[in-house]
Amino acid sequence: MTTARQLGRRHPKNAPALRAGTFLRKGAVPTAPQAIDNFTEVSDWGLYGNDQFGDCGPTSVANQRKLITRYLGGTEESPTQDDVFDLYRRSGNPEFDPKTGAGDDGVDMQTMLEAVHADGIGSTRCLGFAKVDVTDLAEVRASIATFGSLLLGVDLETAQETQTDRRLWDYRQSSEWGGHAVLAGRYTSARTGDDVGVVTWAEVVGTTDEFWERQVEEAWLVIWPEHLGTVEFLTGVDVAALAAEYEALTGRQFPAPLPVPGPGPTPPGTDVDEVFASVLRPWVAERHVGENHRVATAAKAWLAGKGR
Repeated sequence: MTTARQLGRRHPKNAPALRAGTFLRKGAVPTAPQAIDNFTEVSDWGLYGNDQFGDCGPTSVANQRKLITRYLGGTEESPTQDDVFDLYRRSGNPEFDPKTGAGDDGVDMQTMLEAVHADGIGSTRCLGFAKVDVTDLAEVRASIATFGSLLLGVDLETAQETQTDRRLWDYRQSSEWGGHAVLAGRYTSARTGDDVGVVTWAEVVGTTDEFWERQVEEAWLVIWPEHLGTVEFLTGVDVAALAAEYEALTGRQFPAPLPVPGPGPTPPGTDVDEVFASVLRPWVAERHVGENHRVATAAKAWLAGKGR
């Protein structure tokens, strides 16, 4: 029996947002992998009522949490149905009632991510989020390689109603169906056939490059606490640029201590103090509070003592 399918993505509001291109090191993701599949270890994707309601946005966030906790936390944690409905209400549907269907008006993804940043989903808040340039496939693939997944906003046509059963979305000119939010976490860099894979209605569906070019409207990377300190994050993110961009947009410091990439292997004869100082100087020049402020004060004293 085919699962009923509801849509629920509103048009983007296009408010100011972090831009992934300002802090993402596209060429520095480990070995620039040509193919990645982050879906293999999750087999119980949640539908979360998206067969009845337009909560595809919060559903995709919940499935992203399943993926992130599985890969980076070691144990998969699944948001509850109530968590998803709570986020749905905080994303512009305060009167939503699943018993009657009242207030079921979908979400624009940026408003939803602002709610995830402010009050989280379940007990976890994201640390930030950034818009990815959907016309730059190198940036899209680097974002998936660095952060494990992206949230996509797509415009579906009626062709995708039958294509979903075949697990592959391809562009075929047809009438408008509506806006939808999905989770991307797989790519092959193929120029034909299935390239980027997405989770929608609790199933994995491939997308072709032609679908991507014509029907993917927006993409967002989400920075979760589990990302900080991973090899992919330290390699793929310009930490100083991220901190500066976040502060310029919000007027606040990034809401968690950002890890400082350490120097690589030191060639013989290298001044190791200077290598360390070159990494430390830009970090101590930033504003810090709490424990970070105490560490920065000690670091400044060390730099002064070393004449660095």
